[in-house]
Amino acid sequence: MAPTTRLSVVASLLSSTIAFPLSSRHPSSSNSTTLPSNCTAPSITFGACPEGAPSQLECATYSVPIIWDEPEGTKFDLGLVRLPANANSTKKIGSLFINPGGPGGAASDFIGSLVLGVLPLPDGLTDSFDLIGLDPRGVGLSNPVQCDQEIWAERVSWFPKTQAEYDTLVDKNKRYGESCRNQTGPLLEYLDTISVAKDHEAVRIALGNEPLNMVGISYGSQLGAQYAQLFPDNIRTLVLDGMLQHSQSVASNVLIESLGYSIGLQHFFKWASEEETSPLKGEDVAEICAGLLTNASTTPIPAPSCDGTTCRTDVNAEELLFNAQAALVFKDPRITGGLSTWGDLASAIYNATKGDASAFSTRFDDASTAASTAIYCLDLNHDPSVYDFNYIQAKQHMFDTFQPLSQGAGQSTSLLHSCIGWPFATRNPPKKLDVNTKTTILSVNSDADPSTAYPWAIGMLEEIRNKVFITRHGDGHTSFPIGGETAAAIAQYLITGEAPDNGLVLNS
Repeated sequence: MAPTTRLSVVASLLSSTIAFPLSSRHPSSSNSTTLPSNCTAPSITFGACPEGAPSQLECATYSVPIIWDEPEGTKFDLGLVRLPANANSTKKIGSLFINPGGPGGAASDFIGSLVLGVLPLPDGLTDSFDLIGLDPRGVGLSNPVQCDQEIWAERVSWFPKTQAEYDTLVDKNKRYGESCRNQTGPLLEYLDTISVAKDHEAVRIALGNEPLNMVGISYGSQLGAQYAQLFPDNIRTLVLDGMLQHSQSVASNVLIESLGYSIGLQHFFKWASEEETSPLKGEDVAEICAGLLTNASTTPIPAPSCDGTTCRTDVNAEELLFNAQAALVFKDPRITGGLSTWGDLASAIYNATKGDASAFSTRFDDASTAASTAIYCLDLNHDPSVYDFNYIQAKQHMFDTFQPLSQGAGQSTSLLHSCIGWPFATRNPPKKLDVNTKTTILSVNSDADPSTAYPWAIGMLEEIRNKVFITRHGDGHTSFPIGGETAAAIAQYLITGEAPDNGLVLNS
């Protein structure tokens, strides 16, 4: 994901709603397994969670190898939480894994958000499933990535205009990656999505070897698709919600996401100028934002709520453009329980016109940023001899020509530009999948998603043989976390195993 801002969404995408101190996870003893494709794994024992976690949750650890090709090598603990199915239910099916995306999003936090009512829980799921939040390696409860945040806080341009600016960016990325390796250990080099998929298979086996039920949200859709490629016969239901297409070229990826961001901005501008509760009602919001970007490109806007320790004291035009994307994720506060929404974005823009851009300030203290970068860089080709300054310039000309509104800003661009010069080898390079499952996979996308743009979902239809694709006609990122008809259709599929009609379009 893009760097965390004060507008960041909670739980599923950018930040946490609950915290589980690693030092107090329970139970303290961990279980182990060998390669998940041919093992009989010990079961997982759940116990009480650390103080401060919702009382309904149970916690556990499970030991797996850092390198799956060396199953007897060094191991580390995965952390996971469980929300048990309703005790009096007679309809229980098994376990349901939910991955909220990111990369770098903690599944444990997402399950906590469902328990606390921060995000809506579709009807019937807790009668049918134990909800499992398995934090991916390097995230949350699973040996989280640690890096030098002082290096991260160095201001560099993701749109370098000179060779010197490009060299500064690459040097920062290299030093930051080295700091992550020094503070995290050898696991940092094995955070790729294939390793994470194998971790999920190991835990599935340890939970009773029942067929997998899973919802993969945003980046979690890539995890789900790669799991299905590896273990096609081990799935009961699989939902890919807000789809990534890992096989695209870098140029295609950044252009496609930039398109989604532009559509989201256009819809937001109209909403903010017409919505009664918007402080920008009656205004030309696109013109206001263009003016802010012009002014901030020469003189950054102050962020008086930031003191430079946890977030930057001012905001330049590039940061405004990148960091606004996060607030397009949720549109309706009645659904999201008060998370950062379009109304918050309208207020943030209004405040910025008055000289306070604190809501757009880049934060330095969010653990998901370090994990996101480290994971993405292992799933991406990032050789600076390929993605050199001339490439960056050509790509920027492409944005200026085809996406002048978003100008190429977006998570794909920020992550790519954070990985150029990353000092560790790619382990899961982009590659077209051929997913061939007996189970029908349910693929879902909003046609106005500002982050996982609709063309990615269409592209993934070419890589999954047995699938049903449904569309949510509406704004915001993904569908399962926001409730509505689409979330209900997802839940019905998970419970019954029967997919909805292919091509179904829903309005919420």
